Amino acid sequence: MIMKIFSWNDIQTLLNTGREEDFFSKACGISIGSFDGLHKGHRLLLSELKAACRKENLNAGLVTFKRPLPSIKHSKDYNGDITSLNQRLRLFEEEEIDFVIVVDFDESFASMLGADFLSILMNICNMKLIAEGEDFRCGYKGATDAEAIKYFAQKNNLKTIFVEPVYDSKVASEAQRISSSYIRCMIQKGFFESVKELLCRPYEIDLENVDFTEKGKAFIINKKDILQVLPPKGIYHVKDSSSKDFRICIKDESIELQTLKMVSKILFD
Repeated sequence: MIMKIFSWNDIQTLLNTGREEDFFSKACGISIGSFDGLHKGHRLLLSELKAACRKENLNAGLVTFKRPLPSIKHSKDYNGDITSLNQRLRLFEEEEIDFVIVVDFDESFASMLGADFLSILMNICNMKLIAEGEDFRCGYKGATDAEAIKYFAQKNNLKTIFVEPVYDSKVASEAQRISSSYIRCMIQKGFFESVKELLCRPYEIDLENVDFTEKGKAFIINKKDILQVLPPKGIYHVKDSSSKDFRICIKDESIELQTLKMVSKILFD
């Protein structure tokens, strides 16, 4: 089955008009989050969600955001996304997720109470199960935590799954939880072997919607046009989507791609 993609506006339209969406005639399990990078911790959560949905004959769905929430809530010290939305959607489909709801996080959404948000998912999307990490919060100012979700679920006959954190086994000094912020720091230090292990894939910069200028036998990209986190200044040997090697030079304000043709992605493999 091809993964279905809905916007939050689609869900709001169903709520406001009373119209029913045929897809949601089958009940579902849902997990909510930015899922930036889709690292090992995310993959464990999705694995638990899918296993529970298969057992209960439910569709497995995700609610995610156009941009990771830290880019909005902590914009002053935020250093970039690990994945573009297109990359995340592709990874979700590879993980055999049945549907995704994409939220454009705005003031209206931010002010919604957690119970109201969960009620919409239950009543409009036919949610019967929710799967999250132990420290997940939702709703206005993150007031709805795991205990509040369990209470809501008990009242409404929903099943819940809460997954424990996953730790980086190669950090000997202390238990380091795998998180998107931790991986961003690793990318900024240029530790691509470690990043590859934590993401279960090479780090990849999406260039599909990025403008560039030609300069001789190179292509120049303004760093401000890249929403993803970048490694330190320097020269890197990378690959394109067809695994062809080329070099890039990351400078103060630009990235120079030393290749004969513009590429759609950069793989730090």
